[in-house]
Amino acid sequence: MSEQDPMRGIDLENLTFIDEPVPELPPPGAEVMVVNSSRIPVELDQWIKRTADRRGVKESVIVRELLELGRSAYEGADRAVTLAEVMAALASIRTRDAA
Repeated sequence: MSEQDPMRGIDLENLTFIDEPVPELPPPGAEVMVVNSSRIPVELDQWIKRTADRRGVKESVIVRELLELGRSAYEGADRAVTLAEVMAALASIRTRDAA
């Protein structure tokens, strides 16, 4: 066997085989997480880190919550405009103090 042999270190003489069905993987109803890599501005990354530290959670929790919020803002076929469009319009309005 070579150094890169995937069977290296396996005790083939003492393997046990059974005829039971293999459980479904992942189990039904299990939440499967995937890794997602994105490029974001440094300022946004720093905000995520500060927010996660302040709340005592991992950065991935903040990102997941924001993505879920964003998804709910974009979904809704019965709306004339998306909630994301409404939020962007509201954010663009200057307050009296800023005028």
